[in-house]
Amino acid sequence: MSEWELKTLDDVVELRRGFDLPHHSRRPGHYPVLTSGATAGWHDEGPVKGPGLAIGRATNLGEPTWSDVDFWPLNTTLYAADFRGNAPKWVYHLFESLDLTGYDSGSVQPMLNRNYIAKVKVGVPPLLEQQAIAEVLGAIDNKVAANSTMVEGADELSQTLFRSIGRESVPIPLSTSARFVNGRAFTKGASGTGRVVIRIAELNSGVGGSTVYSDAEVGEDFLARPGDILFAWSGSLTLHRWFRREGIVNQHIFKVIPKGYPSWLIYELLRERLPHFKGIAADKATTMGHIQKRHLDESVDVPSRSAIGRMDALMTSLWERTLLAERENESLATARDALLPQLMSGKLRVRDAEKVLEGVL
Repeated sequence: MSEWELKTLDDVVELRRGFDLPHHSRRPGHYPVLTSGATAGWHDEGPVKGPGLAIGRATNLGEPTWSDVDFWPLNTTLYAADFRGNAPKWVYHLFESLDLTGYDSGSVQPMLNRNYIAKVKVGVPPLLEQQAIAEVLGAIDNKVAANSTMVEGADELSQTLFRSIGRESVPIPLSTSARFVNGRAFTKGASGTGRVVIRIAELNSGVGGSTVYSDAEVGEDFLARPGDILFAWSGSLTLHRWFRREGIVNQHIFKVIPKGYPSWLIYELLRERLPHFKGIAADKATTMGHIQKRHLDESVDVPSRSAIGRMDALMTSLWERTLLAERENESLATARDALLPQLMSGKLRVRDAEKVLEGVL
């Protein structure tokens, strides 16, 4: 830490407001349109040279979004116009580690004013250490990205292979292929020191785990473990292959328990049926916003036992590899979350972080 300097944020990076670009003005192109914490689309112009970043100005205050290429930062962001000699990716991680929500200058809606945050004090290591920190965190990000690409590819391949055996199929009620167990009801604010409660909003947003815990003793049917299939049958209707730690399934989510069929088959049957179920839930004539158990009695085309047998080894392998990659990404995300503040504060040096990550990357 003796080589680190205490500087103000405006000494580290020059921030400027992004540019207006309404949807009707966007043209197909290869330049990412950056919004608060996400890529909001693409355009045929990128006025800001990459690599670079933008941070949330109007929503997700201070949350950074990275771009390796030239980009268009929306007016809901502040973008880095000058890194002032610092490593750009290190500056990105710096914003990841800062909490700027307390610098809201808006009277009606949230707003991050660059003048409000200009004098925020931050510790700045020498350039070589900045680059080393960015390399360590980037290695984790790259591994996560590689796993995610593998998951997407395995999912697409599984779907293609499943469709290829559809010619040898027989119609059966979906409800006879698996048990659909509705989750337990937990009151808002339920707390305890036991298992995590898997709630529909967090499940659909990709968070998966909840900050709500329960000490309740529940039966096996209400527990989700890695490899279990969860089907959120209310709201937007989504299908999930659970890969996180054991949790209790909350209401409006089916735990789908196969009856004599492999998990991959049930997952593919539901994935194929999902658009139909979403149509039922969105039907304005019913205004249900969900499906009912009777809809599970509708027929689906299930491959013959011989066709399933021929494909089982390959499909099970894809299922297990995908599950392993998803679980590894969760572990990597946990490691990254722990390392980020330690590295960015200088409490943990790069060489020690690399030892922590040995065997993981």
